[in-house]
Amino acid sequence: MRKKPLALTLGMSLVLSVGVAGNGPALAAGRGLAAGEIGLGEDRFQPSTTYDLSVTGDERDAIHAEVEALAGRVNSARVGDGTYDPLSLIGAMLDGSSYDSISRGGTAATSYPFPVSNTAANQNEYDRKVAKLAWVVKLAKDLGFPVVVQRQPDKYVYVEIGDPDAPEMVMALSHLDSPTASVSPAQLARWRDADGNFGTPGAYHSPYVKDGWIYGAGLQDDSGPTLATLLAAKALLEAGLPLDRRIRIVMGIYEDGGPGTPSAANTATFQSIPYNSNPSFYDNWAYKNLNREDMPIAGYTSDSRFPVIVGNSGSVTPSVSMDLSADSTKPFRLTDAKAGVTLREGDPTLKDIAYGSTTQIASRAIFTLDVAGAGSTERDRFVSAITAAATTKGWLPAAPGTTPKVQTTITGDSLTLEINTDVAMEMPTPQYGKNAVVWGMFLLSQGLGALGGTAADLQLKTAADGIADLFFRDGVEGEAYIGKYMGIPANLLRNPSNGTPNLTFALMGGINSETPTSFYTASSGSLSIPMYVRSMHVTAADSSEATQAVTAAFEAKGFSIGSLGAPVGAGLYVTHDNPLTALQFGSYQASINCNTEEFADPYALRDVVYPQGTTGGTLASSFRNKMTAFGAVIPGNERWWHTANERMNVDSAVQMTKIMADGMLEMARYSGPAGAKFMWADIPGLNSDRADLDLLDATIGTYKDASAAVDKSQLGNQALLGATSFNIPMWNGRGNSTPTASAYELGHAPGGVYLPLTDPEYLSSTYVAPMRLEFKVDRPEHMSDAAWAKFVAGGYGDFQFNILVGDKVVPLAVPAGQSADKYFSSRTSATNPDAIYLSVNLAITDAAYTGVKPVIADSKTDLYTVNPDYLASNSDPFPERGAVEQRGFFLFGDGQKNAEFSSPDAVYVTVANAVVDAKPSAVMKKLKGNDNELTVTVTQTHVDGSESAQTATFTINNNAAGTYTVGDYKVYVDTKGNTQVRSIHIV
Repeated sequence: MRKKPLALTLGMSLVLSVGVAGNGPALAAGRGLAAGEIGLGEDRFQPSTTYDLSVTGDERDAIHAEVEALAGRVNSARVGDGTYDPLSLIGAMLDGSSYDSISRGGTAATSYPFPVSNTAANQNEYDRKVAKLAWVVKLAKDLGFPVVVQRQPDKYVYVEIGDPDAPEMVMALSHLDSPTASVSPAQLARWRDADGNFGTPGAYHSPYVKDGWIYGAGLQDDSGPTLATLLAAKALLEAGLPLDRRIRIVMGIYEDGGPGTPSAANTATFQSIPYNSNPSFYDNWAYKNLNREDMPIAGYTSDSRFPVIVGNSGSVTPSVSMDLSADSTKPFRLTDAKAGVTLREGDPTLKDIAYGSTTQIASRAIFTLDVAGAGSTERDRFVSAITAAATTKGWLPAAPGTTPKVQTTITGDSLTLEINTDVAMEMPTPQYGKNAVVWGMFLLSQGLGALGGTAADLQLKTAADGIADLFFRDGVEGEAYIGKYMGIPANLLRNPSNGTPNLTFALMGGINSETPTSFYTASSGSLSIPMYVRSMHVTAADSSEATQAVTAAFEAKGFSIGSLGAPVGAGLYVTHDNPLTALQFGSYQASINCNTEEFADPYALRDVVYPQGTTGGTLASSFRNKMTAFGAVIPGNERWWHTANERMNVDSAVQMTKIMADGMLEMARYSGPAGAKFMWADIPGLNSDRADLDLLDATIGTYKDASAAVDKSQLGNQALLGATSFNIPMWNGRGNSTPTASAYELGHAPGGVYLPLTDPEYLSSTYVAPMRLEFKVDRPEHMSDAAWAKFVAGGYGDFQFNILVGDKVVPLAVPAGQSADKYFSSRTSATNPDAIYLSVNLAITDAAYTGVKPVIADSKTDLYTVNPDYLASNSDPFPERGAVEQRGFFLFGDGQKNAEFSSPDAVYVTVANAVVDAKPSAVMKKLKGNDNELTVTVTQTHVDGSESAQTATFTINNNAAGTYTVGDYKVYVDTKGNTQVRSIHIV
């Protein structure tokens, strides 16, 4: 286990560094620039909000080894054939996808337990979902999870690992269902069974493994990734590594549709929830409203992309056009241009990716030129130039048994240039490259440039040069697709806090058919390429400045472009400066860097991969500023969703699980010295209804290190073990929405995200936040096993809690006759013997500070509350929940009424600065005659690592060996002769 100096223990691991530019990436020896990489001499953009990771390389190796042990890789398998381990990652994915969990709709009842309807129209939704959830419960128990919870048979299941007494919890919340889009009549006709037959009844839930891919409905969205989170938690359970927070894996089953969410009024007939509002997703309603489960301090859903999705993007879809009619009589004029999904030899189902959602960038492009009037020499020169350029880029020659990335054919007077990039890419991530239209324009620019003469005057040459310069400058894609070469000011390319691209440009996006789509009209000579622009800009002013530059850039190249407007991000799951984003981004980078060969594809794209926005919604949208989307698609992978023959690469499934496990462990560790559990308490005259984590803007970076605020003079003979300060605003409502950046900026003002200071209840109430504030104290590196054991047992004195208000130290003292156990607690963790957790109960009010008052109050940590009217005629389905017990709290105001709960200058914990180690030393000096001078020193090490000494000097005649009293110590000195100390020890 790691041991730390005490001073380092108290320092925050959260680092906020503004405006620091990193060095450019070092290239591996002998490796050229991959698509999207930044060239030598360029500094990689560094987000200003960073995170100091706690998971070590050795721990990461241990986690990955556990994932490999659980992977259950197989080369070929069919569900239920007995050839795979059902308790492995691949086995669970196969078995899980064998359940028909397509969300076909229906309604939920209006009273408890709000069962989902079971009708012919929804193909017995209730029965199907109950069956899969029952399987999940059994799987989790068979895997050995210590906590497996299901409240209702047709709703979510969760597992949990970690110390049940840990005050904070981090969560992965994903879904086990799939959409009807993948099982429409047209899609069902495309599904292949394990034998390659089309349209076999039930093929979509008869999964199999073939050629390194696992096939089945939900394999990528989102049953497969959800089960990967479960196996990631299992890997952490097996690894037994230290964690401070609990880890909860919640598996819902209605994200892609299902019953209508019961109204807030209907919910209230069973569950009483202050300030209730409904989440948009049924799974979130069931978790948050129906069952009032514990809220996470941070979380993610595995339902989008790595490295991390921070919110929803705005969008605009202009076309980029040029009139090529002036080329109508010239050789090498364009007669046809179309684009579609790449071809890949031996992969007949690849085309089905186009039928999911309209998210494909052109990965195949076909350009047809009329070469009448061009002699064989010109034709050969054109083809040779294209071949040479493609060879230089590594696109040629084609490996045996693969589809060539570049092909040129001449039939009569018609020349065809076809590009197949080999990987189908989705348009929300164009920066990862492989756009066939851009590749084709680059090659046309090279081929026409080699001709010279009249070819230089072709409008097609102008168009090809323009696209190549805007999107393929120096032969590199990547950053070009966020507008690097469009004249956008550098400070507007990315969000400075987290690196999110403000704009992304997907030229020729929206491919949604296996039949190539035309983007050239021969009769009019019109080249018109749709461009899907996604925006995460914070302000319309910044967006307008950037889009004006984009328009000017295209017009300077001779194109016309549709209106871009000034789109901004549609909504944020988390603020751009939330440290959770930096944590997950940093964890992702560390995961792919730990074994660059294993993660070769994402590693090759590392220089263009940053947090970003997405389209559509995810379960993260109902956990305001506490949850992102983290996974499942790894940069560079194909995204299969809502389509026939949905699949995931087996290697990617294992990689994804490792990345998730790394991120979970990182989230489960304190970023600062403290964490807190909010609770309800009945304190007369105070309103604790807003002391609910769903109503508070608390994040993993909330509890900041305040050790510097505690002066040594204020400690006396005490050692400082931990100090924190915090500020926690109240939301204007429950966290069931994704506010815009401008709403965050408004704060408490009208339209802002926080509780308005004009709110009538705010004005008439004094809010209180009862909490159990917990300090983590790591074992100091100077403390021996015996000394640490004594420290944990309280052998060096009682731990003391204080608050610092200005320069005044206020001890948090239990009144005479009351039990300290009601106010204070401590815990040790089974996974971390080198840490102790010390807690104090506080009740902080949104009011003036008038001193500290100890109070005893009825309190509960589980906020589950059944409506009394329901209980009048029904039994409580969960009588063990919502238990009330008496707790002691130290009650004080935070200084001002501002709809925020703030700490004093510091809340801190100390212990007597006792001696924890003593080491003797001695020096002998020869005096006159037979006399010698013996000086014995005992150096004492204290709890805080400081040293003090006790010294005594003795005059000895002849032999100095013997026992001496030095202050509080008896020291035995052994000598050799009369002047040399041979050994010394404390008796």
